[in-house]
Amino acid sequence: MTIWIVLGAMTLLLVGFILWPIMRPPRLTRTDQHADTGDAAKPDTDISTDISDNSGSEESEISRDLAVYRDQLSEIDRDIERGVLNAEQATAARIEVQRRILAADQRVKQQQNNDAAGQSSTTKPVRAIAAAITGVLIAGGIGLYLDLGNPTLPDRPIASRTDEINAMRQAQTANQDRQAIMERAVSDLSQKLLEDPDDLRAWELLGASLMTLGRPQEAQTAFLEAVKRSGRDGDYLAMYAESLVRANNGQINAISRGVLREAEKTESTDPRIQYYLGLGEAQDGNVAAAIDRWIALANSAPGDAGWLPMVVSRISEAALAQGIDIEGRLDIDESVTTRGPSQEDIAAAQEMTPEQRQEMVMSMVNGLAERLEAAPDNPDGWARLMQAYMVLGQEEDARLAYQTAKKVFAEQPDLVARFASLASEIGIALD
Repeated sequence: MTIWIVLGAMTLLLVGFILWPIMRPPRLTRTDQHADTGDAAKPDTDISTDISDNSGSEESEISRDLAVYRDQLSEIDRDIERGVLNAEQATAARIEVQRRILAADQRVKQQQNNDAAGQSSTTKPVRAIAAAITGVLIAGGIGLYLDLGNPTLPDRPIASRTDEINAMRQAQTANQDRQAIMERAVSDLSQKLLEDPDDLRAWELLGASLMTLGRPQEAQTAFLEAVKRSGRDGDYLAMYAESLVRANNGQINAISRGVLREAEKTESTDPRIQYYLGLGEAQDGNVAAAIDRWIALANSAPGDAGWLPMVVSRISEAALAQGIDIEGRLDIDESVTTRGPSQEDIAAAQEMTPEQRQEMVMSMVNGLAERLEAAPDNPDGWARLMQAYMVLGQEEDARLAYQTAKKVFAEQPDLVARFASLASEIGIALD
């Protein structure tokens, strides 16, 4: 308890030390002191001296008047000596000059009051803002201490985190090694294509390697060469379209849409064609058409297709968000993925308030995150979690899920490439 008393006293002293210069009243000037004490006994000395220090037009005018008044008083004395004025006339003249000096003194006091009022009105909001900022900084410091410096928190010595640190280092090393391997592959393929530019397989591998490295703009060149040299084969058109989409942060633009439409007219069965065409429809607001296209794609897919769970997850999310019943429309094995929302699920969701619906969705997403934390060897689960976070507008959480999935499956480049492709499609900013 003693430590808290000492810390509290030190905090109060610090607050006082900071706020005292801000909150104390401004120091009076010499002319202010004259005005407050009513010292008008020296109108021909102090007042004229104070006013002469000012450079404003009104102050200069008062200073000139006072100089004239002093000359007039001296002239009266000289007129008496020369016999121009008698004693009665001299007294009357002095009274008139002194009256003018007193009037000038009143003008000085009025100006000083106006200046003080202006300074006070300007200083008050500045003091309030400075005091508020100081209070926020002190409160933030206390909150940060309670969170990180609380003496009741358990220690985390380096020795107890050896396994965690080693795992992070191994993952970093593995990622660097994989990066180096891919860079060498790009270099070797580029050299090979210089010798044999008609090798379609080499162009395909070069484009895939560049996509894995997160360089879709460069991959476009490789895939476009494959498209041209293959006579615009549908499979290469699909690869080229995917590089266009990823380079455009997952958005389907006019160029990628045209490439996909051309690929659709070929005999290619590459699933990227129908998937990205559906994604374009969804981005245009025609979610029902996208769901129809994706359902047809899922129903025609082999049961062991690695991309199938991702497509079904996208179907379920879109159907739930739009209130579309897809019960019984997916003709796939239940072991591949969970079923879509039933009519009862949709009806229940439509009866909820927006807050209740948000709470329900959050509970489902949090449950998925907890299951993945306990059993991370689930690539489809990580893909669904990334998508769910983006649907909820939690891009940072989606990025963390993507990075975690990359670490978990660091030894499986195909899955890493899948995650990178999905991240680009749904709008996650890649490193």
